[in-house]
Amino acid sequence: MRRLTGLFRSQISYKIILPYLALTLLVMLVGAAISLALAAASWQERLNSQLVQVGRNTTEALVQRERDHLFFLQQIAFAQENPAIDAPPIADAFTDENPEVLEQALRPFYDTGIELASLDFDRMIAFDTNGTAIVDWLRVAEDRDIEPRLIRGTDLAQVEGVKNIIDGELVDDRDKFSNLIIFQPDPQPYFYTAVPVKQGNETVGGVLLAIKLDRLLRAIEQTSQSVITTVYDLEGQAIGSTVLRRELDLETFAMPPEALSQLQEGRAESVFNQVNVPQRQIEYQLTYSPLVIAERQVGYFSVGLSLDFQVQSVSLSRNVIIIITMVLTIGAVLLGYWIARQITRPLSTLVSGAEAITAGNLEHRVAVNSKDELGRLALSFNQMTEHLLRLYRTSREFSQTIKVDTVLTITQQTIRALEPQTEIFVLLNDRGNWSYRLAPGEETTIQTLRYAHVKPNDETLQWLMQHTDPYLISGDDALYLTSLGLAESNFQSLLFTPLLLQNKVIGILVFAHPTPDVFRGSLEPTIHAVANMASSVLYNAILFDRVHEESSERRAILQSIADGVVVCDTERNIIMVNHTAEYMLKLPDWHTRQLNFNDIPLERVQLHRDLFAQEQPDLEHYQIDTTVITLSNAPVITEDGRTLGEVFVLHDISAEAAIDQAKTDFIATISHELRTPLTVITGYVELLLRGLVGDVNEEQRDLLRQVRQRAEHMNNLVKNVVLVASIESDTLQTDLEPQNLGEAIEQVLSPMRNTFNDKNITLELIVPEKIPPVMADREQLRSVLAQLFDNAHRYTQTGRVIIRVSYQDSKVQLDVVDSGPGIPVEEFDRLFTRFHRVAGNSSPERGSGLGLAITRQLIERQGGRVWAQSEVGHGSTFSIELPIANGQVDAVIEPENADSTA
Repeated sequence: MRRLTGLFRSQISYKIILPYLALTLLVMLVGAAISLALAAASWQERLNSQLVQVGRNTTEALVQRERDHLFFLQQIAFAQENPAIDAPPIADAFTDENPEVLEQALRPFYDTGIELASLDFDRMIAFDTNGTAIVDWLRVAEDRDIEPRLIRGTDLAQVEGVKNIIDGELVDDRDKFSNLIIFQPDPQPYFYTAVPVKQGNETVGGVLLAIKLDRLLRAIEQTSQSVITTVYDLEGQAIGSTVLRRELDLETFAMPPEALSQLQEGRAESVFNQVNVPQRQIEYQLTYSPLVIAERQVGYFSVGLSLDFQVQSVSLSRNVIIIITMVLTIGAVLLGYWIARQITRPLSTLVSGAEAITAGNLEHRVAVNSKDELGRLALSFNQMTEHLLRLYRTSREFSQTIKVDTVLTITQQTIRALEPQTEIFVLLNDRGNWSYRLAPGEETTIQTLRYAHVKPNDETLQWLMQHTDPYLISGDDALYLTSLGLAESNFQSLLFTPLLLQNKVIGILVFAHPTPDVFRGSLEPTIHAVANMASSVLYNAILFDRVHEESSERRAILQSIADGVVVCDTERNIIMVNHTAEYMLKLPDWHTRQLNFNDIPLERVQLHRDLFAQEQPDLEHYQIDTTVITLSNAPVITEDGRTLGEVFVLHDISAEAAIDQAKTDFIATISHELRTPLTVITGYVELLLRGLVGDVNEEQRDLLRQVRQRAEHMNNLVKNVVLVASIESDTLQTDLEPQNLGEAIEQVLSPMRNTFNDKNITLELIVPEKIPPVMADREQLRSVLAQLFDNAHRYTQTGRVIIRVSYQDSKVQLDVVDSGPGIPVEEFDRLFTRFHRVAGNSSPERGSGLGLAITRQLIERQGGRVWAQSEVGHGSTFSIELPIANGQVDAVIEPENADSTA
């Protein structure tokens, strides 16, 4: 089915012929069907009319038979004496009470009646006034010479017409009666007619003629032209027929209920129906009508005609109609095919041409020479092909260049092939300056445009920049030409095509010609198409020039930067490196091979500059060979949020790193050299104070105490410097183990209690009995505690110092609360930095500014944190927090894996 559908859709001839053929067949079939229906209806109507006439003939024949019987009976009833047979008058024969006399009188009438076809009765009965048969002759054979059988004692007293006669009653002023009767034991109904026999005004008896219903129907059928005649009782049951056998078929041949209902209700005088008689294997058309005898309905009757004749007639008409339909259809198909070919042959030629052009053969032309619409279509098709060929060649030339001069030259050659003397030039916005650019080798008449400039605020230029579609100006618009510097060029037709960048005009392509209205008419679409292509390519060429210029400028700027710059794509593939970065990273050949930034062998190094150097927390330090650099990077993001890549900035700090290392080495050396004499001085002072080398007076003792105090201060300073040097040189080892914070506090605080007492400072400890152990380095924890306690002692002149310990969840917190002068809010940002001392503090025991910085370094190395809270005039609170020892703490930030805090 899909193949047939595809075949139908693939050929326009099929789309014309097949629908035409289908429509023709449909019309023919509908016409034939209508003709057949009309013919069948006509034959049916004729058959129905014929049946109505047959029914009318049947009714008339029955009425005529009734009249003939009545007339014959009247002759019998009024018969006079018959001397030939010595028979008395009929009335006297009835009163004679001698059956033989009555038989003698009636015999001539019986013999005459059975001989007459209009009578042809089966039974003649003479009855007395009691309704008892006096003479009852029954015909026993079709042969008239055979004597009838005489039946005695037939009682007719209950027969409706006989009863009326013997009672002398009139019905509708009539004393003659007709109806149907059954003489038992014979089940077949008889049609009877009875009249009275009178002697004077006295009824002396009556005479009745009866004919079997089947015989009557056969007789009537001969004159009515009916093929089948059937009589039904008032219930619709068949009681007699000319075709059906009484003993076998009548019981199954009842009237249809619908026909019986219509006749009973008076909705129709006659009802038609088709009946198939299986016994004869014939289908009949019947009409049912009421059976009226003596103006009384006694049942129904139907007459029928065989449908064989109608079927033959309809079949003949059908065959004739079919033949005519086929002939007309074949003729219509042939005519339609010929007409379709007249249309589709040129169309096929056009399709072949279109397919050839689609395949790339733009030089193909369609040969259709008719003068009708198809011929004009073929001419337009060839013109369109020529137009496409010209545009294709121009487009192909455009696609091979990206230079402005070449684009202008190609555009000029293409337009001049269509319209000679056309000049092409472009008005460009070069960073706010509007100037003309001409194709190479232009005529001298427009050479002056090379030096012409248009002001950016020129009204004509502003007006043109508001038009995004090509616009025509005639040579009569002198104001426009003068404003644009074109007044002396004598151009009469100018086509301005804007060059757009993000809906903003960055230039105008101008087509100029000395003839008026040359860019209108049939040439206009082609010129507009070339203008659109040229403007698009020219826009790209201008954009390429600008991008190339800007790229050169950026490259020059990039190469002149003292720091190294590396530009990568989103996968960190290197796409640009300046000379400084080439030297730093040893990448002189980066542009000859694909290199990823992650492949550069940079080794991360730690420069611990947090204590003694300027902080640079956002920079990372790397080393390649002997060069140490700082590296910072940032994504390259467009205005619409797209990430194009990543840029790395490298700064050579090899000299600074060397100085930093030299400083660290110097501090370590000088600290070691200072500790030896300080130990000697402290020892000698202690010996003098103890009096081991002689007695000293109180004044000397005070001086010695001051020397000892200054030596201890200097010793602590050296210790801090040595500790800092150890941190910066990565030689300080941190061993985390569970530590008892209460014991550590007591051990550190014990040698310092006298100093607190000397200043009358109340020392208060708030330490719970059960403190969970903390995860810390034993010596570093004691150093931190010493720094905090010394800081509280140093800056508290009087009052109290509270040491408070608490714990919650997985942390233990130590607070050192003093009643010193407090710290201003603006000092908090630098409180834990190196060599920082709070401004305005007048304490005579001010420290070196390293204690809190060391505290922060050591606490953070142990996985904790340190902070301070203070209010000027109300003292300060320094807090540290360490993790509870649970065997799962990763506290130390190893130097080789952590960022530098310098």
